Amino acid sequence: MDMLVKTAEKILALARARGADSVQCYVSESEKREFNVDGGSFSLMRTLFDRGVAVTVLKNNCKGSIHINRFDDSAISEAVSQCIASCESALPDPAWQFADGPVDESYVDGEPECDTDALFERTRELMQDISQRHPLILVEQMITEHDCERCVYMNSNGVTYRTVTGLYCFDLMYSAHRGEKSSSFYGSGLILKSLDRPIIECALLERDLSDIEKQIDTEPLRGKFVGPVILAPGVLQELVLSTAIGNFLSDISLIDGTSIWKDSLGSLVADGTFSLSVTPRSEDMIVGQRYTGEGYPAEDYEIIKNGRLVSFALSQYGANKTGGKRAGTDSTELTVAPGSPCLDEIIRGIERGVLVMRFSGGSPSTGGDFSGVAKNSFLIENGRIKCALSETMISGCVADMLKNIRAVSSDVLKDGSVSLPYIAFDGLTVSGK
Repeated sequence: MDMLVKTAEKILALARARGADSVQCYVSESEKREFNVDGGSFSLMRTLFDRGVAVTVLKNNCKGSIHINRFDDSAISEAVSQCIASCESALPDPAWQFADGPVDESYVDGEPECDTDALFERTRELMQDISQRHPLILVEQMITEHDCERCVYMNSNGVTYRTVTGLYCFDLMYSAHRGEKSSSFYGSGLILKSLDRPIIECALLERDLSDIEKQIDTEPLRGKFVGPVILAPGVLQELVLSTAIGNFLSDISLIDGTSIWKDSLGSLVADGTFSLSVTPRSEDMIVGQRYTGEGYPAEDYEIIKNGRLVSFALSQYGANKTGGKRAGTDSTELTVAPGSPCLDEIIRGIERGVLVMRFSGGSPSTGGDFSGVAKNSFLIENGRIKCALSETMISGCVADMLKNIRAVSSDVLKDGSVSLPYIAFDGLTVSGK
């Protein structure tokens, strides 16, 4: 850590000596220990080391940035020179700003030391558990790893953060097979602080494996209807939450005025059952963000509370540009408050609808309109799962969906980076052959 601090101090001194008004830098070292499984068999074990330096300079209200992966004096000197040159060719913008100090904080999060033997045993155990409990599942690829990073953030305004983080990651890609027939592929991932319990018991992995086994035999949907669609947590994050934050609440959409929620602060933008927060400090987030990209301390904050928009997702730059308020963090560690009915109860209340576990489609429009293929999905009829679906499209508008929430489940995905339920939305268009 001392070497990282000295490197950061050197960068700041060089930048100020060469005319920078202010400067910030990240200096990091990381170590990754990784096992790979391909086609159900161990295929690789490796240890990877990396270094990174990111420098951002402000000069005469202009910004320049650079990333390098070397710590030697010549590389650092050249990087600072290139940052200064970038500033001199950039357009001035007085909204750029770094956090003010004095701040000097140190954090140790997660499990920095890797238990390699335990990681191997949990990986092998997971393969065995899948084989025994879900014999139709073929794990096409699994990557299990421990990531440790030591990082120093420092800026010329007197702000310093020293962080040491360590976590275990499990990423699986799998499908179900019976004879020559197979399901569509599906992916599951989770982040863990420790390896104190079997991996198959974590997050929603067991349920996902069971659902994919039921998708070998699919049927096409006949015709078209408008009705309820249940989105699994991963689809909820990818399709609904990412669109709402990116298209309606972010720096870009609010600065350029394209956000449909730009005048909705304090207004109802969702059903009263819906509450969305960003929660880097939550115990559900294995290694939560400690500081923002501009050097401010990361804090939990609410975006939507009981359907009402209470905050935009603005950085300090975005706040300066729009006259708004900086959000507590710029992380994506999202929490949606769970409801009271379990997923099975929600399904029992639907006469005809679809449960979507994966979505494939283009990016939603500025206003949130989307259309795409419902992958790894099921048809619901008369309160029961009738069959797995193929060749099924769904379309709608994210802004309208949030106002037409039918139910929020008590079942929650906690994968170490988010805490999200299943949500049933009314009024989506479902199209088959």
